[in-house]
Amino acid sequence: MLYAAPEKVFAALTDSKLISKWCDGSGMVSDKVNGAFEMFDGWAKGIVKTYLPSKKLSYTWKTSDWSKKAAPSLVTFIFTTHKVGTELILEHTGFPSEEEAEKHSSGWVDHVFEPLNDFLLSEFSV
Repeated sequence: MLYAAPEKVFAALTDSKLISKWCDGSGMVSDKVNGAFEMFDGWAKGIVKTYLPSKKLSYTWKTSDWSKKAAPSLVTFIFTTHKVGTELILEHTGFPSEEEAEKHSSGWVDHVFEPLNDFLLSEFSV
């Protein structure tokens, strides 16, 4: 659960200026399908697959740690209005290994959801 309205959460996940305020590094998300995606100063890169403001966002995801032969994974966010803000469903599939899936499970919480929610609480109100 994120404590801001879906449009604020979507903006925080897609606007480069806002990303730099909560993310440990820079990031950008094109507002066009097949546009570029980048997060954590380029550690993760990909291509936007779905861009439906405040409803759904998806992009491919491949980190600089992964083998050059590894296929990118797919990250999908689904935004739903909730009485306290936004229910954000994350689906991340297609990891190159179970070890990467496990690392990312805690990584999403530690490096995205917790700092994002802290930012949303300090910057916005529902």
